[in-house]
Order: sequence, then structure tokens, then C-alpha cells
Amino acid sequence: MLFIGMVIGAIILFLSFYIVGPYGAGIFLIVLFGLVFSTYQKNKEIYEDVKIIREKLGLLREEEKFQQEIEMNQKEYDNNKDEPKFISKLDEEIEEELVKYMKENKE
Repeated sequence: MLFIGMVIGAIILFLSFYIVGPYGAGIFLIVLFGLVFSTYQKNKEIYEDVKIIREKLGLLREEEKFQQEIEMNQKEYDNNKDEPKFISKLDEEIEEELVKYMKENKE
């Protein structure tokens, strides 16, 4: 199959070079880039669809579950970062250290 594609590509290259002249090779490269990019986009879309299906069926891999949990925690943090109850002890300690540092350097 790959060999057939290479032969067809070579035929198109020679025909475009014959019809358009020296610009044929450039046109062929542009068309080839477009085809490769289109194939990449379709493969990416199919991969995302399969991932959504696996997610709905509960068939995610371990790293995908971990990534999904990270994204969920990030969204939760972004939505609740201004609420005082969301601030953790570590955040409070860091904030206290910053206030202390600012007071020491202000004087």
C-alpha cells in the first residue's frame, strides 16, 4: 500500500512538473503537506472520540485517570480560589511568612 502511494505521488509530481513547469514540485509539496496535516487532524479527532467513549465506559488507563483527576482539581481550584474556606493550611503558613517578611523589610 505504501509503495502504491509512492508511485502515485511520483506520477503526480512528474505530471505537475510537466504541466506547471518548475513550480510543479512546489505545488506538489504544498499539496502533500495539506494531505499530511489533514490526516493528522482526523487521527487526532478519532483518538479524542475513542478517549471519550472509553471514559464513558470506564475503561481509562491509569495515566488517563490521573490526568483527568488533575484537570478536575485544577478546575475546582480555579473556581474556588477566592473562597476563604478553600485556602489550605500550607497557603495560610506561606501567607503568614510573607506578611512577616514584608513587616521586617518595611521597617
